[in-house]
Amino acid sequence: MRLFPLLLALPVLLLACAPDASPSEAPAEAEVPVFRGDLTSVDDGAETEGFASLRDSLRAVVARRDTAALLALVAPDARLSFGDTPGGPDGFRALWFEGAPDEPIWHLLPRLLDGGSVEEDGAVIVPAIATLWPESLDPFANVAIPGDDVTAFDAPDGTPLATLSRTTLPTSGPAADGWRPVTLPDGRAAGVPEPAVLSPVGYRATFWDDGDGWHLRSFLTGD
Repeated sequence: MRLFPLLLALPVLLLACAPDASPSEAPAEAEVPVFRGDLTSVDDGAETEGFASLRDSLRAVVARRDTAALLALVAPDARLSFGDTPGGPDGFRALWFEGAPDEPIWHLLPRLLDGGSVEEDGAVIVPAIATLWPESLDPFANVAIPGDDVTAFDAPDGTPLATLSRTTLPTSGPAADGWRPVTLPDGRAAGVPEPAVLSPVGYRATFWDDGDGWHLRSFLTGD
């Protein structure tokens, strides 16, 4: 009979010693800041007779990676550098198909064609940022993020640091392994996927119809 009070007390003791079964709250994730600039979308070429059709044709050429069709759209006197690099279709072939470019032409062209356009005296230049760059910004020290909701990371495939839309940012150097180093508006260093970036002194293409149809007349980088 003396064991009965002890047995009654045992469940109470076990309950007192049992761990708290209530779920603990997971730590809240840090909110990723959003930085939105004031870059506007400009596409004069959409209203320029003949260019919209050429652009559609070029996009189709790129989609099927048709080298012969692309070279056929390069003017015989197309300028490809600020120096003595041979121009025209043969020069284009040597640079982009027989040389060792930093980026395949099939990757570069869509970025330029999708980057808006500016019409000047009958010629159309892509991307638009090559012509409409703010004079207050050093074109060699800054780049544009023309798209919406672009994620900046602390490292390739790393932690998201910010969401960027239609803005310009300082850059500390050229792209490496597909990533462009930038400085966020809050001062943090970050990286952005290179396909989301355009530079005013990067490659830009100029097209016009000289009576022989619309052709690529220049394809230049630098200043």
